[in-house]
Amino acid sequence: MDDLMAATTEDEERRELVNSIEETRGYPLAPAVRRALLKVSRAHFVPLYCRQEQPGVWTRQEARSLVYRDQALVTKVDELGRPISSSSMPSIMAAMLEALALQPGMRVLEIGTGTGYNAALLAELVAPGGQVVTLDIDEEITALAAERLRLAGYGERVQVVTADGLQGYGPAAPYDRIIATGSYPRIPPAWREQLAPQGIIVGDLLRPLTTPLFRLVKVAPDRLEGRLLRTPAFFMQLREEEPAAPTRVHRIRELASWREQPRREEAETDLESYELLYESAFALWLERHLPGVERRLYPVPGRGLGTGLHWQESLLLLVPAAEGPRPVHWRVEVYGAHPLWSQILRLREQWLAAGEPSLEDYTLEVAADGTCQLQLNS
Repeated sequence: MDDLMAATTEDEERRELVNSIEETRGYPLAPAVRRALLKVSRAHFVPLYCRQEQPGVWTRQEARSLVYRDQALVTKVDELGRPISSSSMPSIMAAMLEALALQPGMRVLEIGTGTGYNAALLAELVAPGGQVVTLDIDEEITALAAERLRLAGYGERVQVVTADGLQGYGPAAPYDRIIATGSYPRIPPAWREQLAPQGIIVGDLLRPLTTPLFRLVKVAPDRLEGRLLRTPAFFMQLREEEPAAPTRVHRIRELASWREQPRREEAETDLESYELLYESAFALWLERHLPGVERRLYPVPGRGLGTGLHWQESLLLLVPAAEGPRPVHWRVEVYGAHPLWSQILRLREQWLAAGEPSLEDYTLEVAADGTCQLQLNS
């Protein structure tokens, strides 16, 4: 009786989660994706999560009270206290699953196994007759996910492999669909090679200020074309088995050394203007007009965290005027060669005049080496 009541309660929680996703985005989920989210137990795959108590200090907690909220849950951190695996926000997972346009009988490669929850959703969407191969570089993660998938009844439909996801998995290729649940700055050639003609890749593109989701179609053996999705994402970067040696070492000057210089600009701004710098569509506009721009957070004594934008030997620093989770007023300081605040204000006016182009206004082409070129639709 208790088990029946618990199952009924969880069914209701899944339904409430699905309803909240649809209400937030303002339109219904694709029917197949909705059915999968209602059927698969996220609680089974995410019994525990890691809660940050202070920077670098995490504790493991039961996830039951949070698992049916639309939020990401960190599930593993490394020895330095850095998150390395998580269960993504269900709304983002839903958007990616919809973009894949999965059909029964398809073969799917998932890059980034995580908890196994997304692999279970994929298995539901390609049933009957489909197959899912899911990869993760971390053997502990794959072992735990494989066991949870087996217990949930997906052992026959999901193959869990410990491997470098950036190399794909050739033995089970070709794939009708590939999904990457981690960010990376380019499209690895192995993914393109292992994708079937007219197959689709959905993933997260790591850029200096943004990590937009993309959907690419294999239109020729050596050519991928597509677009960005409307939903922004915040995935962890995919880890490499043998990371390539950096060709150059980029060193960002410490804040104290910047503040020893004369200020080129000073101003004040409000919360809306500050948050716009984090709005994905405008941040992408900044990236395209200030090539090489980077963001870095600086601890400012007595003021919490300040946001720094670096561009061509210049620093724009926004410091909260008071401590708190959402300060209303921010102080602007600019150091170095360029009046960055004035430039950003001009770029904001240009973005507004252009009709505030959104992420989905951009198309994407992939070069042979995997680098991506974005083009704003006219």
